Amino acid sequence: MTDWRAERDRALLTLEREKRPAFRAEAAEQLHHLAAEAPARAADFMDVLPRLLGDAQPEVKRSGVALATVVLPLEEMTALLIARLRDEESLVRLEATGRLADLARPELRGALAGMLEDSVPEVRFEAARGIAALKHPAGLEVLIEALDADLLRFRALGALAELEDPRALPAVKRLFGRWLLPAFDRTQAAGVLAKLGDAEGVAHLLQRSRKKWSQDRALAVELLGEVKAPGALERLKVILDDVKDSSRGAAARGLGRLGDAKALPWLVALLQDTSAQEEDRLDAADGLWRLGGPESREHVRAAVSTFTSPEARQELEELFQEDT
Repeated sequence: MTDWRAERDRALLTLEREKRPAFRAEAAEQLHHLAAEAPARAADFMDVLPRLLGDAQPEVKRSGVALATVVLPLEEMTALLIARLRDEESLVRLEATGRLADLARPELRGALAGMLEDSVPEVRFEAARGIAALKHPAGLEVLIEALDADLLRFRALGALAELEDPRALPAVKRLFGRWLLPAFDRTQAAGVLAKLGDAEGVAHLLQRSRKKWSQDRALAVELLGEVKAPGALERLKVILDDVKDSSRGAAARGLGRLGDAKALPWLVALLQDTSAQEEDRLDAADGLWRLGGPESREHVRAAVSTFTSPEARQELEELFQEDT
């Protein structure tokens, strides 16, 4: 078993003695990950927080902002993130904005809106996706601009799908029709089109769901349920019933997002099938949890003991905590 305290001390020693920025940044990131792995450790990293936040190296300070989201109570953490929105280092502003966006709290919309004017496009994007999660269109233009950025495009499409603003339709249609667009991006764009009521998006998702070996097939399968595409229930059931289908788990997640109670017994059957792959059973648990209702969630809780690996049980526990 790994001695996380020894790892923490080694990382702190590296920060103190190492001069090379890459090694110091790696040590700071390791401290954040060690604390995030187990919330019970938070108290053992409280003294580390000011050390990281006070460091002169931007990458180390950025890890300090991330660590704050693990070790501080919600209100203190929120106040710290808001304060760091005005940091002179763009990496720190980027981390603080992204972490605030992840909170998806309506009262933070004003703070995020202020970051739509930041000089760094990535910071503006984080603010825009956070506002989109609150169903407000203030960052719509920023999200549309991000469609031209290779590293932001996929997440920008996800935010536009969440926002469901029909004004994004022309830009997404142009992107969808672009030559040489990566398959994942095209399928994500199809999901946005489908959510905005465009039949071309639905047709693309159905077509990709039938291509047995395409890279983006699992994404297309899950999106069929998420966008509630016509015919999704029947198509997802066909995939779920095929024990040799590699997208079986994606179909289970998609059925959960579809929200049709007819899928309840199908998902329960996969969850309780101990001969099935553990990943697929976990996806069935995810689908049942998102399907909602006391009966479906009770099936998931009752199935915890049937999973043998600690990783699977941990994943289920995180699913339960997500709801709270």
